[in-house]
Amino acid sequence: MTEGREPLITETHQAAGLSHKRILLLMAIICVALAIVGLVFIGTMFGIGVLFGGAMAFANYFWQESSTRAIFAVAAGGSKPFFPALRYVLRYLVIGGAIWLVYITDAFPIVAVIMGLAAFTFAVMAEAFISILFRKRS
Repeated sequence: MTEGREPLITETHQAAGLSHKRILLLMAIICVALAIVGLVFIGTMFGIGVLFGGAMAFANYFWQESSTRAIFAVAAGGSKPFFPALRYVLRYLVIGGAIWLVYITDAFPIVAVIMGLAAFTFAVMAEAFISILFRKRS
């Protein structure tokens, strides 16, 4: 019954695309700001650790996005998405392994790396506040 229908592209859909881009921009701004603050007040390795964690956050974000798209594409074709789902889970092991490696080698302060990884969370919260404060009123 729904064959031949095209999905509607509404203002909400366009706003979601803008929000998506803004989250990535906010992530970058937050990472750089945290790195500068860490560099000035704590030390060079802390600032670099934040940037390392931020790079992992971006890698995680894009890996998750591509894995999720692959899962839905395979599932839409009627197959079970075993390998795309495995790739989705592998992402956790790689990120966890990188954090463990930083921890045991003491390459960077672990708090700095985790702060960089949390840039996505900070960006989503900032985007939520922006969306609430500047939404169009009907």
